[in-house]
Amino acid sequence: MKTSKLVTGALALIVPATFCFTGCSFGLFNSFSYQYENGEKYTAGDREIDDEITKINIDYVSGNVKVKGADTDRVEVSETSNRQLDSDHQVHTWVDGDTLYVRYCVSTKMINFNKIDKSLEITLPADRELDDFIIEVSSGDINLDGFATGNLNTRSSSGNVVIDCSASDMEVKASSGNITLSQNGNSNSLKVKASSGNININWDGDCNTFDIDSSSGKINIEQKGLIGMAKIRSSSGGVSAVMGTVDTLDINVSSGKIMLDADEVNNLSTKASSGHSDIILDKVPETSDIDCSSGGIDVSIPEDSDVTVHTQISSGDFNSELSFVKDGKDYINGNGIAVMNVHCSSGDVSFHKV
Repeated sequence: MKTSKLVTGALALIVPATFCFTGCSFGLFNSFSYQYENGEKYTAGDREIDDEITKINIDYVSGNVKVKGADTDRVEVSETSNRQLDSDHQVHTWVDGDTLYVRYCVSTKMINFNKIDKSLEITLPADRELDDFIIEVSSGDINLDGFATGNLNTRSSSGNVVIDCSASDMEVKASSGNITLSQNGNSNSLKVKASSGNININWDGDCNTFDIDSSSGKINIEQKGLIGMAKIRSSSGGVSAVMGTVDTLDINVSSGKIMLDADEVNNLSTKASSGHSDIILDKVPETSDIDCSSGGIDVSIPEDSDVTVHTQISSGDFNSELSFVKDGKDYINGNGIAVMNVHCSSGDVSFHKV
């Protein structure tokens, strides 16, 4: 897969569409201003495009958008609506070289969409890898399926995002709505952020950087392959992660549980401010810091692990199925070469055999 330059590609593609609503809410709005550059070059309505498209930029104000790869040699743009639309209210597209721009309607200082409900579907050649794909939907679900791209940038203000495709660099943001992501193949970077909603990730492949953030909602991850650096943040909702091999893994939960089951983590850091931590490791990390303010900690590692556990337990007991040798506040198993720092302010700390 080609590796695109995320920032350069995104900046080159973005042609801002500005809009201002009057007496409205998304889905049931009346009049608004929607203006974008080169408006006179756009074509209204459904169309089929035979040009070799490698970059796609979509801005859709309100309505569901589905983009899918199929057995075809052209790009097809089609729109459905609850009522017949004149050309101004139809989807507008412009092909500029190898770039397809898609806009919600005509570029205008004021347009009325009262009681109009429409949605968009775009079909792409599944065997053609894009360089850049950018989509922004203000109100509506986004569904991307069955195609590959270098850079993928997705933004949703209100609506669910479902992605089942592959990208070298992927950034997904949703202000209000769930994010469900499936990726097959290797990537350079993944960045996912949900302000209010759950994040569900099923990742089969390697990735250099993995950055997942949820302000309010659960994070569920199933990952196979190798990850270089992974940061997972949940302000409220908790984290459940089943992972393969990770070089550096940092999990931080402000309110909620941490459940981690990993094949191998070289450097591990977990912090739960309020919630239980349940950590299962098929191989003890070289270094690890496990912190829980309230809720207790359960750690499962192989019985023959060579590890020294430094403990700091304010209110709670230490329990273990392993044959630790106690040395002050330290517990040593085997030659003790790996170092694990465990801090628990309120709750028991228990070690189990994998």
